Amino acid sequence: MDRNDGKDLEQQVANLVEGLIASGDLPYRPELVRFREKAKYYSRTREAEVDFENVLEVYVKDNMGKEGAQPTHVIVFECKDHGRAVEVKLIDELVGRLAGGYGFNMKGYVVTRKGFQSGALATARNNGIGLIKIMPDDKIKFFAHLQTIVSIERDRREFPRRAQQALLNPNYESGGESFYAADDGYVFSSLAGVLGRHFREAGLEAGE
Repeated sequence: MDRNDGKDLEQQVANLVEGLIASGDLPYRPELVRFREKAKYYSRTREAEVDFENVLEVYVKDNMGKEGAQPTHVIVFECKDHGRAVEVKLIDELVGRLAGGYGFNMKGYVVTRKGFQSGALATARNNGIGLIKIMPDDKIKFFAHLQTIVSIERDRREFPRRAQQALLNPNYESGGESFYAADDGYVFSSLAGVLGRHFREAGLEAGE
């Protein structure tokens, strides 16, 4: 069996983020954001550069494109596709890397196809780390049933419970849902929802 190096998940995340930029679905001017597969930022606390992968850089119009320009905000998508629930130590590691004193704000998300240990959920919540689960295709089940206004409203109310189950259970099977996320006490069914709220809370709307 080939070793899973996580590249498929990283490509899936890249496609999602770049799709949001191209469609204009981020609440920010698309010409002022840039997705990079690999990036290095100088850490004042480590006195060395720190490597990151899968980053969304946010710029202001006064420095975008200038030589040596630094972003004003960086969002990191830490992809973990190792066939098991994400452990607490991986959350702790990301928290430590983000607290490097880079001269700009950073936000971290951990992305997986499996799920998270309960301790990882708590550690992430208490350290401002967002958690994302992208469902594997074989865990998405489609059931034929009549949708009514009542059933749609019930599904909406019950989504937080389903999201919690999906994030904690590596073998969770969804009824057609492909994306679950938790961040800052909220749950989301799309990356657009996750990043839209984060941009607003961080004061990054419009990109002026």
